[in-house]
Amino acid sequence: MSYFLKLFAVLVTLPLAACSGINSLIANEPYHPAPYHSVTQLAPPLGVRKVSTEETRRLHQNRLAIFVDVMGAIFREESLDFDGEWLVNGPRADIPGSVWLPNTGEEQLIPVIERYYRENLQRLTAGDKEVALLFYCIEDCWMSWNASKRAVEWGYRSVLWYRKGVDGWKEAGFPLEERLPIPLPID
Repeated sequence: MSYFLKLFAVLVTLPLAACSGINSLIANEPYHPAPYHSVTQLAPPLGVRKVSTEETRRLHQNRLAIFVDVMGAIFREESLDFDGEWLVNGPRADIPGSVWLPNTGEEQLIPVIERYYRENLQRLTAGDKEVALLFYCIEDCWMSWNASKRAVEWGYRSVLWYRKGVDGWKEAGFPLEERLPIPLPID
């Protein structure tokens, strides 16, 4: 067998051999703790692809991904008994067409937020784990990094991380629109 055929055989089988180990690598990669609004590393979590502002614009224009903002908001336990609304000062300036799922990028999710996050991802993707999900917040926000990592751990296979978030979008001169967070599940 020629050198190139051997090399090709190794390159083709390498990803298959690595797949069994990648899940344990992803599970062992730690979530980033608070403070969440601090300088992030440049590399995305394992299994996540980092996207530029230009690629984010292209994905947005062509509706090739579901855009998920994970910027934090104040959680009020009593809202679960009434309206499920988050405590926010008002609408957030967001990338048009996005959904806002607050606090889903915290290091550890309390059960109601985990349920909220899982149910909304399920609803947004109609259960199709191949649907592209693009996570963002503001520039240098660990919440978007953590939320994208968690989506991969839950089996979503096309997960994107827009590190520059709303700041990069606005800096590029693209429009923003007002958004309120999706309400919490009411018990």
